[in-house]
Amino acid sequence: MTPEQSFNRWVKIALSAFFLLFTYFVIADNYMPMTTEARIQRYVVPVSARVSGQVSKVFVVNNQAVEPNQVLFALDDSDYVLAVTRSELAQGQARTEEKKANSVLVEVKAELHKSELQAKEQEREAARIARLHRQGHMSLQQLEQANTQVSLAREASAVARARRQEVEQGVAVAGIMVQQAEVALRQARIDLERTQVRAESAGRIGNLQLRQGQHATAGQPLLALISNQGWVSADLREKSLRHVTAGTPVDIVFDALPGQVFEGHVTSIDSGVREGQQAADGLLAQPVNSDRWVRDAQRLRTHIALDEEWPLLATGAKATVQLYPIDNPIFYGLAVMQARVVSLLRYLY
Repeated sequence: MTPEQSFNRWVKIALSAFFLLFTYFVIADNYMPMTTEARIQRYVVPVSARVSGQVSKVFVVNNQAVEPNQVLFALDDSDYVLAVTRSELAQGQARTEEKKANSVLVEVKAELHKSELQAKEQEREAARIARLHRQGHMSLQQLEQANTQVSLAREASAVARARRQEVEQGVAVAGIMVQQAEVALRQARIDLERTQVRAESAGRIGNLQLRQGQHATAGQPLLALISNQGWVSADLREKSLRHVTAGTPVDIVFDALPGQVFEGHVTSIDSGVREGQQAADGLLAQPVNSDRWVRDAQRLRTHIALDEEWPLLATGAKATVQLYPIDNPIFYGLAVMQARVVSLLRYLY
């Protein structure tokens, strides 16, 4: 074989290999997509005190695993103990004032009842004198005096009723003061309890920058709580997601665990990306001008859950995801091969 014939043969082999690989790439990208743009994500909760104070003790260290309701650090509670004591005293005073107002109300009601009885008695007496006056046994002066006594008794009853309304309003105000004192006491006790900062959920401590004696301001994050609940987020081209739905099985290869393949499934696909969000600022749209013949493909984020126990990997650890969107034995076998080859290559890079 001449050198020219040998060269032509290698050119044909290279072109055939190129077309075979190109065809395989197109088929794989549509029916057995894979992406290396994947990583572990977990909920990271900034932990802050809900009240202000000086840190008296730190009970955890960085990267320590914690359980729900476990105390992470404590603040100096002396001011909050005094606040609870003051609130208890204020509550006791408010209840005393309420009892005093109720006692006055009982007294006023008794006075009103007495004045009403006296008014009825005067009315009966005036009626009897009026009847005797018509019979000629009583003088007009005596009748007028009886009517005057009736008017005075009625006025006394009216004054007693007004006094009762006034005292009832005072009792209502005293009741409101008791409620306010009780609310203040509950708030003081809650603030005292909040000097013990506890974990809201199970997880691991991260970025601990807290020391004893440091002043903690309410709402200011002092450490991070990394949740044990995690998932894998994978970015794939839009075209590769045509056949992918929630529940699509996947294989996951973590960079930190070469040679191991983990099973999972797709839980959801994001419905948009930031580039597709336009602010309603009253301005006209600004189209993207590009002279590139081949533009970058848009990627969408896909969320994946593991079907087995989570490995002990750091949040943000990278992974490769192989999807199985088509129920075809040939494509399935090729996809399994792809995942296993990538898992072995992780030993090299």
